[in-house]
Amino acid sequence: MELLDGNPEVKVLAGGQSLIPSLKLRELSPKALVDITGIKDLCYVHHEGHALTIGALTTVSAIENDRAVASSLPVLREAAEQIADPLVRNRGTIGGNLCNADPVNDLPAVVLALNASMVAMNKRGTRSIDADSFFAGMGRTALGPDEILTRVEIPVQGARFGSAYCKVRKGSGGFSIAGVASCLSVASDATIARCRIAMTAVAPTVLRAENAERALLGKMPSDSMLDRVARLAVDASQPSNDLTASEEYRRTVLYKLIIAVLDASYQRATVQ
Repeated sequence: MELLDGNPEVKVLAGGQSLIPSLKLRELSPKALVDITGIKDLCYVHHEGHALTIGALTTVSAIENDRAVASSLPVLREAAEQIADPLVRNRGTIGGNLCNADPVNDLPAVVLALNASMVAMNKRGTRSIDADSFFAGMGRTALGPDEILTRVEIPVQGARFGSAYCKVRKGSGGFSIAGVASCLSVASDATIARCRIAMTAVAPTVLRAENAERALLGKMPSDSMLDRVARLAVDASQPSNDLTASEEYRRTVLYKLIIAVLDASYQRATVQ
């Protein structure tokens, strides 16, 4: 905290899977690095009551292999196991992935869909930032220059709740072309009571498909309804043309992914 206070040109080093390549390519040239990898108390997964709490230095591979995550939040495990390759997952951390705020990262979409809260700390204390407010743009978050992310708190739902994550990427371990996370709760009459849909790699930052979410409330996911919802989600996206994929192709992929994750989420919610 002392090293960060008053030094906006200082960067925090966690897993280093995004920061080190940026330093190598001279995309970043901070005056100093604060290495927090030795703070073992920031590496944990706790399932207590109705919340899953994950320390910011917990590696992606630890999340991928955690039984509590697999049983209560399969969407988080699905995203973790699709990140890059085992070498990156063994070093990369959930905190680093979120704070990097790369518009093609996987975990920002998942915590946004799960309505998670990020807990930040500086010398004066801690504060909680909801996922809807945390991601401020490409490479930017709501963290102050003197703050670090210490943990992620995710509400765990009860029965008749389903979640899923799916993406398409270029090659093995390549960057995402599009990715979607969805979480929904089903009422006793089999209609959707609550829903959150988050998309990655199709805008300058991770974003929710709020019009699509509202269209699903009180409905059952028929083919025609899923088609309408997917089109609403695609309309909310802001894909770009780059070396990975064209804008048109991203929209086509996104449409299919929306249908796939909503169907998977609904099936998981209704088989319980």
